Order: sequence, then structure tokens, then C-alpha cells
Amino acid sequence: MAAFVNISRTTLLGVAWTGTAPGPTVVTPAGTITSTSDISPFCVAGGDPAWNAAMVDVTHFGSLGYTTVIPGLTTGDELVFDANSDWAAAQLGVIVKTTLGGIARPGAVPIYVDIKPTSAARSATNPSFVAACYISKWGPAGGAVGSRAAAQLTLTITGTFADLVA
Repeated sequence: MAAFVNISRTTLLGVAWTGTAPGPTVVTPAGTITSTSDISPFCVAGGDPAWNAAMVDVTHFGSLGYTTVIPGLTTGDELVFDANSDWAAAQLGVIVKTTLGGIARPGAVPIYVDIKPTSAARSATNPSFVAACYISKWGPAGGAVGSRAAAQLTLTITGTFADLVA
């Protein structure tokens, strides 16, 4: 049985992409993010990619009293990151508010995410989960008195997403 432990997972975010970017009108993404911001050092947990297929009920009189479903639209789960809050230059708060443009507003362009199990190059054993996203929630100042300064960043996937191996 194969298993691995998350010790060096890398999460890159950026606003530009080389190649065919993931998103609403792309079938097969390829390429990579340019001018990335690595938020891995701030992340405590979360950002777990997952695929979902909506199941559409097509039950009819001939289904013998059983529910019948077919696959519908596919979507990715929201990527929710629990992170350490930091507002110093080039730290998480500045990356989210300035580099990435902050919370999505009407007319906003998506940002890109690239999540790999390790910091090594993409490969069959180190695939990248890539997607186009919008920042749908940014909670920069959580935590109780005397505890760590916590931040929560939520990215909502739009359009296609994929595991890339090269």
C-alpha cells in the first residue's frame, strides 16, 4: 500500500499563465503560472483539491421503484486554506490584497492555483493540481487573544481543472 506524508506541499498562486490556462472555456489545460507567489510557508492546513460530479435524478415509472441517476456537471470543491496571518512586506496579507487583487468583485479576472505534493518539478509521481479561481473569502485577522494570528483564504474554482504531470 502506497502512502505519503505531507511535509513539503507547495501551493503557488498567480495572475498570469503560459500555455493553455485552466478556466471556463478550456478543455485541456497545459502550461504553468508565471510570476508565482508561494503561499506554502503560511499554510497550516487545507487547500485540498477534490472533484465532484452532480448526480441528476432521471427516475421514471419504469425504474421499478428505484431512484435512477446520471452524471451531470463536474465541479471542484472550494479550496479553503487555514493560514498564519502576516502583513509584512511580501507576506500573505500583501500577496492576497495587492499581488492577487483581493476579494473577487464584478468584472474580476481569475487567478491561478498550482498545488503539488512536494516542491519538486511536475512528474507522474509529483502531479500538479491546477485551476482558475476567484478569491471568494478572505479572513485576515482571526484567532483569540494570546493565540496565533490566523487567516482563512477561500478560492472558488471556475471552469476546468486538472492534474498535470509535465
